[in-house]
Formats: sequence, C-alpha cells, structure tokens
Amino acid sequence: EYVLGVAADLLSDLVKQYLPADASPDDWDVENFRIQLQATYAFDAEAEGIDFERMLPREIEEAIWEKAKAAYEVKEAQVGAEAMRTYERIIMLNIIDAQWKDHLLAIDHLKQGIGLVGYGQKDPLVEYKKESFDMFQAMLDRIDTTTIRTLFNLQVVSEQQPEQLQQRRQRRPTSMTFTGPNQGATAAGEEAARTRTVTRDQPKVGRNEPCPCGSGKKYKKCCGATV
Repeated sequence: EYVLGVAADLLSDLVKQYLPADASPDDWDVENFRIQLQATYAFDAEAEGIDFERMLPREIEEAIWEKAKAAYEVKEAQVGAEAMRTYERIIMLNIIDAQWKDHLLAIDHLKQGIGLVGYGQKDPLVEYKKESFDMFQAMLDRIDTTTIRTLFNLQVVSEQQPEQLQQRRQRRPTSMTFTGPNQGATAAGEEAARTRTVTRDQPKVGRNEPCPCGSGKKYKKCCGATV
C-alpha cells in the first residue's frame, strides 16, 4: 500500500522532528506535534490517550500509527477497496498537477535570478543545478504531505461513484508531463498511478533507509524519489 507506506514514513519524520529520542521529554515540542497530528491524520492525541510523559518516542509512534491506520481502514471498508484506490488516484493526480505547476513557476523565478550568484564568485550553472534539485525534492515532500493530509481527513459523505468523479476530471483539459527524473510519466493519466506499483526482484528498501546506491542519502531523497 503506497499511501499507508507514505503515511507511516511521514509520521516517523514528525516524531523525530518534534519528539527527538536524544532529547529530554521536557524539551519535546508536544504542542506543535499535536497540531501536526490533527492536521495530517485527523488524530486527537489527547482523546486517544497518548501519554507523552510516560511513553517513549517509539511507543508513541507505534500507538498513533496503529490507531490512524485502523481509522483509515475503516474508511476504506465503508466505500470498498476498489473505490478507495480510485479516490486515492484522483486526489493524488490533482495534487501532483497543482504542485508541478507551482514547481515550474518557481523554476522560472530561479532561472531569472540565478545570474546574481555570479557576483558572489559562484558558478551559476552549479548553483542552478543544486537549487533546482533541492526544489524538486521539496516538491516531492509537499506532494506526499498534502496527499496524506487530504486522504486521512477525507470524509465519505457522497453517494456519487468514484467512476463519475473520474469522468468529471477527465472532461477538464489536462496536459502536464514530467521531465528530468520523472521523464515519461504523465501525471494526469492512468499510467501515472500505475507507476506507483513496482515489481521488485530484490528486497524492498525502506523509504527512510540509506539508499543502496551509496550516496549516503535516505532512499526517499535519492533513487526512491524517481519510483
């Protein structure tokens, strides 16, 4: 399950950011962590009995994920697995569409201003490649975060079939394609959704594990960004 995998990784990152294991619980940013949980997973830590004073970060993460995952599975049971996959695909494609357009606009601004770094005795081409790569990685993170927030806060209130939603979306003109690392992937079509399902001949690499290419980066920030 791609969505659940991304959601679990995102929760792990939030725990590390707000409840670092090497810090005293007194130094944890519990309040903002609660806010992020509510915004991202529609999860009320207080109502769900998460005890930040007695539990370790790993225990907190496991308890939250167990409950958040269960809530998502209940939602899926209400509409059916096939319908849920369709909702996920439609929502994800819309988010990719919007984020990609924002990314292209940001790249245009970068191109216009990159010449200024020459005054700082830096190579404009090197700086452009570095900045554009960082911006692309940031876009991927925004896509993941926005997708999870949308899906986990999704309320099933309509009797409209997901096929009807798909038809409505297809009637809107869409002409976005990826270049560079995602060259050949069409974010507005069925093929883009299918590229998320990968058959592996070797053991799966976790998104937060070191990339097997040896770069030293997390898999999701390196080769995993193109999967």
